[in-house]
Amino acid sequence: MTLDPQTAHARLYLSEDCKLVRWDCCEQDLPYNPWRFKVKQCVLGSRGFTSGWHRWDVEVHGKGYWGIGVAKESVPRDRSFVLKPKEGIWALCHIGNYYTALTSPDATPLTLRSVPKRIRICLDYEKGRVLFFDAESKEQIFAFPPASFQGQRVFPWFMVDDDAQLKLLL
Repeated sequence: MTLDPQTAHARLYLSEDCKLVRWDCCEQDLPYNPWRFKVKQCVLGSRGFTSGWHRWDVEVHGKGYWGIGVAKESVPRDRSFVLKPKEGIWALCHIGNYYTALTSPDATPLTLRSVPKRIRICLDYEKGRVLFFDAESKEQIFAFPPASFQGQRVFPWFMVDDDAQLKLLL
């Protein structure tokens, strides 16, 4: 799996191997396509899931603003939307020195024993489970309550701003 350049916001720059994403204040001149995020600085993974159990690791670099998790295929691309499960996003977010789970109706602040360098995201499609672990210590960071993906494809989801960089690992 890689990051899908067809979905990347114009301010997100992907590495040549499509494994690393970073933000820049200058927008790239990219061709129009309906899958590209136009408002939120997001990018999806290249592979979506409609069944099974899947996991991937994300290496976090920098101290900027970032979010990682999963998104339904139907997440809006051409308008702003709320980063919550009711909009099709199950994610963790880092803002400043704070970590939150983007839950509904309000975000859930997280208290972590240590700052994770690698985060493992686990998706159990049939059970509607999205879980996050510190990939090095194996400690659970957060587990979303079971959800229904309503038969839609679910993709790895990434959001980056400021000096953060995210690297997709398998």
